[in-house]
Amino acid sequence: MSKSKKTEPATVGHNSEREQFEEQQFLNAYRQIKEHDSDMAGIKGEMSGIYDRIKNLGFTKADVKWAKELEDKDAGDIIATMQRRIRIARMFGHGLARQFDMFDEDRTPIEERAYEEGLAAGKLRKDATNPYGADSKAGQEWQRGLNDGHAFANKDLSHVLNEDDPEFPDEEPAAVAAE
Repeated sequence: MSKSKKTEPATVGHNSEREQFEEQQFLNAYRQIKEHDSDMAGIKGEMSGIYDRIKNLGFTKADVKWAKELEDKDAGDIIATMQRRIRIARMFGHGLARQFDMFDEDRTPIEERAYEEGLAAGKLRKDATNPYGADSKAGQEWQRGLNDGHAFANKDLSHVLNEDDPEFPDEEPAAVAAE
């Protein structure tokens, strides 16, 4: 006597399995995006603190961007960009355009250039693969630069901050008095 209900196949708009799957995927993605937004906010806060710290030393965000470009781009690309910028400065009659042409052929001796490249690699703790070969004079200079760069990167310079900035003392005065 009871009427049996027929279950009709679910269709779009009636919470079909397809819609349930899509809703599930959207909600999971939404949750993940919110987590990443939160993570990014924390990371951006940390980065802001780092930028503030180097700002006190006279560096800017633009300097960090420039450093990234130098690290990522070929020297030829950087030189071409600088030449275009000097040309634009010349168009505007800017004093920069009246400076010597600093982008002529690189006249730096190979050994000196190799040392500078090794020094930068060491300071940045980059791969220690000598591009000049250890048996050449340039390769030996590159290695010397790498070693000097590592020494620079490992050198403890924190005392410089502590000497000049009362906000970063070596020890709290109360701790020194208690000793």
